[in-house]
Amino acid sequence: MSLGLLLAIAPASANAGTTEIFCGTTSGKWSSSTAGRSGTVTVTGVCQTPASWRLDMYVNAEWWAYSQGSVKVGNHSIKVSAPWMPKPNDRRGNYVWVKVTYKYVGDPNIYEQEIGWIPCPTCTG
Repeated sequence: MSLGLLLAIAPASANAGTTEIFCGTTSGKWSSSTAGRSGTVTVTGVCQTPASWRLDMYVNAEWWAYSQGSVKVGNHSIKVSAPWMPKPNDRRGNYVWVKVTYKYVGDPNIYEQEIGWIPCPTCTG
């Protein structure tokens, strides 16, 4: 199954079989002060209970970086930083998406957040 098809089926949706939805994501964005050569993805969300989280970043369908921590009840922002980005394999730039895994008791809530194409004409590898 292609990455595009996978994202088209379930963008920002919980895993099938999850017994309780206690955390979720609402948006994700990329920010960079280096014209895309490095940057940070920020994902916003909300939790009904305190939870631990792991944020995995994928670039051009390859795992690239991660961060982890915990959040309290309510709205939150979590971040993952990429100290450098690869040379794009597409004229549009590097394609970025993230997977957020929230854990509490029982099954985790897992969300995929599509960030999109990040231009980087000066990325060299």
